[in-house]
Amino acid sequence: MQNFLPTRCFTLSCLLVFSTLSCNLTRNATDELPRGDASKEWSEASFSVVSAGIVGDSIWTVVQYGGGCAEHAFELESAGPMLKSLPPKQPIRWVHRSPGDPCRAMLTDTVKASLLTFRGTPHGTTVLLLSGHEGNLLYTYH
Repeated sequence: MQNFLPTRCFTLSCLLVFSTLSCNLTRNATDELPRGDASKEWSEASFSVVSAGIVGDSIWTVVQYGGGCAEHAFELESAGPMLKSLPPKQPIRWVHRSPGDPCRAMLTDTVKASLLTFRGTPHGTTVLLLSGHEGNLLYTYH
């Protein structure tokens, strides 16, 4: 019975460390991309959008994906041409890449990216249509 307590404390400590390491901080999407030839080895991986919002000139998106053993990168890109409407509408999507991650943990992460390249007019509002997110995101700028 005396050996049970140290073993249990060790197990709980390991679980605490693992859960802390599996929680990712908010990441800037442009800093996460593989550089050079490494990007050719990284294939697209599935994920889901939990929520999204616009703060200033940035989009913040909470995403979920499986993994836990390898690096993951997110990049925001256009998902088609800007639609000529008033206000203009721009389809966008997150691209999730990984070199292959055999682990099965469900990870929740917050990624962000600049929206400056998605402005439909010099001043005003652009409606962003984020793939995987229900509803429109209004990007207002001056």
